Amino acid sequence: MLELDQRLETEVLIIGSGAAGSAAAIAADEYGAQVLMIAKGASGHCGNTNLAGVVYAAALGHTDPRDSPQVHLEDTIIEGRFLGDQRLAKILCDNSPHTVYDLARYGVPWYRMEDKKHFLQAPTPGHRYDRGAHYDGRTGEMVQKALTAELARHPDITILDDVMITTLLKQDGAIVGAAGIDLKSGGMICISAGSTIVATGGSGKIFQVTDMETGSSGDGVVLCLRAGASLIDPEMHQFFPTAFVFPDTLRGTALATSALWKYGLRMFNRVNERFMERYYPVEKENVPRDVLSQCIFKEILERRGTEHGGVWLDTYAVENWEHWRRDRARTYVWPAKLGVDVRRSEVAPTSHFTLGGIRFDENAQTGVEGLYVAGEAAGGIHGANRIGGNALAECMVFGEIAGRHAALARRSARPADECLLHEERLRLERMLGRTAVPNGVSPARLTARLRDTVYRNGGVVRTEKLLKRGLADIQEMRQEFENCLQVSAGEHYNVEWVRALELDSMLTIGEITMKAATLRKESRGAHFRVDYPYPDNGNWLKHIVARLDEGKILLSTVPVEFPYMQLIPMRTEPPFRQLDAVLQ
Repeated sequence: MLELDQRLETEVLIIGSGAAGSAAAIAADEYGAQVLMIAKGASGHCGNTNLAGVVYAAALGHTDPRDSPQVHLEDTIIEGRFLGDQRLAKILCDNSPHTVYDLARYGVPWYRMEDKKHFLQAPTPGHRYDRGAHYDGRTGEMVQKALTAELARHPDITILDDVMITTLLKQDGAIVGAAGIDLKSGGMICISAGSTIVATGGSGKIFQVTDMETGSSGDGVVLCLRAGASLIDPEMHQFFPTAFVFPDTLRGTALATSALWKYGLRMFNRVNERFMERYYPVEKENVPRDVLSQCIFKEILERRGTEHGGVWLDTYAVENWEHWRRDRARTYVWPAKLGVDVRRSEVAPTSHFTLGGIRFDENAQTGVEGLYVAGEAAGGIHGANRIGGNALAECMVFGEIAGRHAALARRSARPADECLLHEERLRLERMLGRTAVPNGVSPARLTARLRDTVYRNGGVVRTEKLLKRGLADIQEMRQEFENCLQVSAGEHYNVEWVRALELDSMLTIGEITMKAATLRKESRGAHFRVDYPYPDNGNWLKHIVARLDEGKILLSTVPVEFPYMQLIPMRTEPPFRQLDAVLQ
């Protein structure tokens, strides 16, 4: 029996403690609001910000004075295949430069140029000029560390760790707070709030191979959906082409970097064929991320993959190997210390970033009164592809905007109706109290099945047949979840409670992904349909919007708007040239 152990009140509630949540908390506090920030794990350590690698995109123009926010905007729109919301992208590009200085003030030791005044900016694929502020391949880690230190300088910000929010409380059409489980005690917690910001990150965990943090289950997105918000472009998930698939301890961890493809990285399939010569005789491996991911995945689908479901990444021909090895210690030196052969490794595409997310406006509002969103839980900025460095910048820019507007709203907290709490308690007890089910299935087992299904049928390469097969599997798993789920007993730090709640969200996100990918009958950026291998600007310059109506998924489309930049010709040939085998 779940007991309501805690009742709290605040003006601004922030769910999520990564870069977006931290930036929102700092901004809301600076605008005079009472702030409570919730972390599903240990704040400052959980979430994806710590895992972000090399660059932070900002058009400072320090390394290359030709750069500007306007050029950054153009690059973002073009690489997003013109599907991104241009108004949101402009806000990102205009505001990311000042956040670099904010983070320097908080303590990020950005690499600087010889004059010690200007920041050294690195080249990154998709960016016209050198634009990436960075530090030692650990940029995300240093950003999170600096934000955590800055939060400590704001004593009026309250932080609660190890709390999993399970529902947003909606009353008279407005969000009045949230409820969930204190994982330490196993009791329920209710938080009344004037404004609520969801900054819970992406949903990469729905894929079997991902370099995202283990808690990236899309639960914040589903919280918003169930509260009446909409999800934009849910079919769009970005993959990084090369990540370990073996050993299991490194599965999903990205290996190699985009900068090395032209310096000798090579790919081989199970029969030791350098297969990129077959697809692209001139370019070989030196093609965009999405194209390389699709070619690798095709090899795996056609049974030319390795024993562990990947292909071979070979570094023996890399020019000046010792320099690159030392320069990218996290990528090569650290795995080698674990006994991994980084000269020839088994790799496959890894889910890297959730492009779709909750639909929001220039003030980070979701269309539901009192509910704001920021970071990877939000969607629409990047369109069909994201260029490197825009993720961290997005978290800072829109985290700050969400915090400011949530604070300026000046809503007072009001107690939630007791019937809302009672309904949530009953729902949780039905799900988490199933400790003795005949032929029961554990959350871990069902989660593994789901992740395999989504990766194989709705991952890098998609067809109508694969998507329908995956959707049928997910719907079958939903029935198993409802009728056969078995959760271990125990209240204090019950990991199976967390896994069951995450699985509930992942099933919803997986189903929406499959349905939206089936609806979009074209290929655009990260969304590649072998049966519709070309972009269709005539029919599909549209966003797909998903919402829930009494638990049922409803999809619709809205046209893309062009306030700042008109469509220019894009690549029209298929990302790879042999399609027949995948269509069979």
